[in-house]
Amino acid sequence: MLRFIVRRLLQLIPTLLGLSILLFVWLQRLPGGPENALLPDNAPPEQREALRESLGLDEPFTVQYFSFLGRILQGDLGASIHTGRPVLEEFLTRFPATFELAVTAIVIAVAAGLPLGYLAARRRGGALDFAAVGGSLLGICTPVFFLAFLLKVGLAEQLGLFPSAFRLSPAVNRTDITGFFVLDGLMTREWDVVWDALLHLALPGLALASIPLAVITRMTRASVLEVMGEDYVRTANAKGLHRTTVRTRHVLRNALLPVVTAVGLLSGQLFAGAVLTESVFAFPGIGSFIYEATHGRDYPVLTGFILLIAAMYVVINLLVDISYSLLDPRVRAQ
Repeated sequence: MLRFIVRRLLQLIPTLLGLSILLFVWLQRLPGGPENALLPDNAPPEQREALRESLGLDEPFTVQYFSFLGRILQGDLGASIHTGRPVLEEFLTRFPATFELAVTAIVIAVAAGLPLGYLAARRRGGALDFAAVGGSLLGICTPVFFLAFLLKVGLAEQLGLFPSAFRLSPAVNRTDITGFFVLDGLMTREWDVVWDALLHLALPGLALASIPLAVITRMTRASVLEVMGEDYVRTANAKGLHRTTVRTRHVLRNALLPVVTAVGLLSGQLFAGAVLTESVFAFPGIGSFIYEATHGRDYPVLTGFILLIAAMYVVINLLVDISYSLLDPRVRAQ
C-alpha cells in the first residue's frame, strides 16, 4: 500500500508543475502586463517601471518562472491587492467555511444518492425507479444558483425555517479554536453553536448537493444494474447464499467502484464550484472571495487560490485512489 501511495504522489507532481506553468503564462499575458493589473490606470510610468523591477519582470522568462515557482514552494503566494494580507492567510481564513459547506453537500449527496440509486435498480421499471431517474435529471438540469435562490426565498425568508445568510447568528457566541464552527462547538460542548452552524449549512449545503446527488443516484443505479447481471452474482444466488450476503458482498461492494471515483471528483469540484452558492447565502468562504477578487482584478488572490484549490483536488484524487485500491486490491498492482 505504501508503494502504491508513493507512486501516485510521484505521478501528481507533473500535474501541479503543469498548472504552475499555465498560471504563470496567464499572468504574463494579462492585458497590459501584470503591472497594469496591479496598478491603477492613472499610475505614472516611473511607478510602473519600479513595480516591474520589484517583481522581476525585466528578467528572462525562464528566470521569472523559476523565481515564481520558488516563491510558491516557500509558501509565498503574494498579497491581496485589496486587503493587503498574504494570500495564504486569506485562504486559510476562509477555507473552514467552504470545507464545512462542501462536506455538508457531499454527505447529503452520498446519504441520499446511494440508497436511492440502489433501490431504484432493485425496483427497475417501478414507480421509485421512474421517480429517481426523473428527479436526478431535474437535479442535473436545475442551475445551482436558481435552486439556492428558491431555497433562500421559500424556506428562509418566507417560512423562516432556516437562516438566510452567514455561518452563525449574531446572538450566538462561540469559542474559536480551529475555525470550523461545528468542530469547535463539539470540542467545547457548545451545543447551541453546533445546532446554529448546522442550520446555517442546511440550505446552501442542500443547494450545492443537488448536482452531486443526481449524479451519484444515476451512477449507483447504472452500476448496480450492471453488477446484478454478472455471472458471479447469478452463481452466488444459485448456490443459495443469503440475500443480504449477495447484496452487500457481491453486488454493492463491486457497484461502489465507479461511484467512489465519481464522489471523489465531485468533492473536488465542490470547493471550486461553491462560488454562486456562497454568494447567494453571503457565506464567507473561498467561493465568495474568488467572486470578489474576480470583479476587483485581485490577480494574486486568483492565482494563489487556483493553485491551492488544485492542490486540494490532487489530495482528494489521491484519497480516491486509495479508497479504490481498498475496494479492489487489483488496482494496487497496476
